[in-house]
Amino acid sequence: MAYTVIDKPSAHFTTEVYAGSSSAKSITGVGFKPDWVITKNRTDAYQWGVYDSNRGIKRWLKTDSAQSENNNGGASVIDASLTSFDSAGFTIATMSSDPIGNQNGEQFLAHMWKANGGTTSSNTTGSINSTVQANATAGFSIVSYTGTGSTATIGHSLGVKPKMIWIKNRSAGDNWTVYFGDTNIVADPETDFFELNGQSGTQDATYFNDTAPTTTVFSIGTDHRVNASSENYVAYCFAEVQGFSKMGIYIGNGVQDRGPMVYCGFRPRYILVKRQDGNEQWHTQNIASSTIDKDGTAGITGNVMEQRMAYSSAAAEDTDEGDCDFYATGFRFINPDARYNSDGAKYLFYAVAEMPIVGTNGTIALAR
Repeated sequence: MAYTVIDKPSAHFTTEVYAGSSSAKSITGVGFKPDWVITKNRTDAYQWGVYDSNRGIKRWLKTDSAQSENNNGGASVIDASLTSFDSAGFTIATMSSDPIGNQNGEQFLAHMWKANGGTTSSNTTGSINSTVQANATAGFSIVSYTGTGSTATIGHSLGVKPKMIWIKNRSAGDNWTVYFGDTNIVADPETDFFELNGQSGTQDATYFNDTAPTTTVFSIGTDHRVNASSENYVAYCFAEVQGFSKMGIYIGNGVQDRGPMVYCGFRPRYILVKRQDGNEQWHTQNIASSTIDKDGTAGITGNVMEQRMAYSSAAAEDTDEGDCDFYATGFRFINPDARYNSDGAKYLFYAVAEMPIVGTNGTIALAR
């Protein structure tokens, strides 16, 4: 059995739930300094907040919206947002009118990834110089760049080919563009794209210049959403790491109580699922949300995982037909729902580990 290179996944990625506050809220005990934080109000229908330490504090994007960065009354910086990336968590201001991360009496969820602790470097490998934070060990990097309007390549600093890339124009209200490659769903994934803030299946375009990423760069075309002259962009790049993260495809079977078993090589902490051949939401589930319900009461500590939300929707968390079991080696949906288990439908997935099967030295790995 092959070993993982990461015996403690929670040192690189975690999910946490927390109660909102009437004042600034510090989420602590995370185990690392997060560089990418995605927050969502579980209780009510408010939009997702996306923050990263490349762009800096008090700047948000929204996964469920094409809206440009912090397009709130024309302000470039919003005080009522994430105010610091801390050594073991983050601090977020209270938000009474638009609670993207903190409001008294509400329950919230945060997904957090480690990049490089807020320290960026210049990557000059591509034809456009990029500003990068990379965690090559965990297969994740944050890439900032300024468009030129000409076809280009951009360095990602992962050292291996990214399998998934999210790109957002920070300067304009363009849709999120998602690359998902190295699968047998389609023959040429570099010619296709998804929209994170939409429900459409695979669509054809030249956003990635019909060129697959390499171990050093990804390619972009000339479309406004990925490469307009003088406009600012951020890209989140993901590579698969054995025992820590898995990206791939599965085919639904539509069977009640026994959907297809999706092998990951670990017990997931978090999964993201998107139907490829139909219009469905970007469905996400995680272990933390099952332990505390969205009203703040105690949940469950094992299967079945019922709580679900969608990156492409501002809807509050629900437990409607989202039942999924997380096993030591992967996950299985147990409802025949078009969002994740329609008979014969094709789905892409991204999963991050709670615990790999074995650690780096062959011993049982650590969940936390």
